[in-house]
Amino acid sequence: MEPTVKSVLGRVLAACALAGIIGIFSSASAPSPPLTPSDAGKTILVLSDTQAPMFWEMLILPWNRNEEARQKIMELVLSEPNPAAVFHLGDAVARGSEEKDWKPIDDFLSRLRARGVPVYGVMGNHEYISSSAKGAARFKKRFPEFPLSWFSVRIVPLAFIVLNSNFWELTKKARAEQQKFYEEQLATLENDPEVKGIVVCAHHPPYTNSKIVNRSFEGDREFVPPFLKSRKAKLFLSGHSHAAEHFIREGKHFLVLGGGGGLLHPLHIGSDARYEDHFPLRTERRWFHYLRLQMNEEGWKVTFRMLRQDLASWVDIYSFGASWD
Repeated sequence: MEPTVKSVLGRVLAACALAGIIGIFSSASAPSPPLTPSDAGKTILVLSDTQAPMFWEMLILPWNRNEEARQKIMELVLSEPNPAAVFHLGDAVARGSEEKDWKPIDDFLSRLRARGVPVYGVMGNHEYISSSAKGAARFKKRFPEFPLSWFSVRIVPLAFIVLNSNFWELTKKARAEQQKFYEEQLATLENDPEVKGIVVCAHHPPYTNSKIVNRSFEGDREFVPPFLKSRKAKLFLSGHSHAAEHFIREGKHFLVLGGGGGLLHPLHIGSDARYEDHFPLRTERRWFHYLRLQMNEEGWKVTFRMLRQDLASWVDIYSFGASWD
């Protein structure tokens, strides 16, 4: 987590008051167009930022039974019937170089894979903490299917392109190779008749109203333009900001879903918001959550599934979707 330099302690503590979340579920109204002719089809599950809080983080952000919330989110994902795949958008653990930090995630991954569910990982900044080399090696141990930290997966009618947005951890050569791969994949998938839509996944969001972390200026510069130019590109998914956010640019959807268990971030809202947020909740904080992405031959739909404050139940707080055309 990368704190901003502006009045972090005082402003964050005030913004994170629990009173800001009272009535969180009664205040939301969410459009939920159904897939037609039915919701039958494939379901992809996406979560992010499941790291346990670090001591210094709790000096500026309140604790909300975070490890318990993380376990509840993972149990909900595990309870989903027959998902086609699960994607983790990064910051799986607090310190990627520490083997002991991976224990809860190892159990989660092993239970999914025992059911034959593929799991794909995106590298977050916490995966590099303490030792970049050790963190990358421990991440690779959990997600050994791809030799590089950028890759693509076809789960037709969708294709997913996973990118490494930790630009400062990549050499100039690696950045160029990733960008070449990204643009070539978009072009290839654009001409693949089996692929009706493309989802781009990265850890750092090109847009966020977080008061704690900055948006990725590099991602906005390097990842967003090819995404906007691609006719089939539908969704840009990211975490890093521990909140639920929805931005729209040129008809394309940018979702932030960083509510997997890390300390919740307050957001700039109302007249202070930097970017127009279409998420229906208007609170400074958005509770723990993950994303369900459903698809069939007619179209796609995403749903934010959010825990209630008691952590004992959940609600589908916000859904939207569209046809492939």
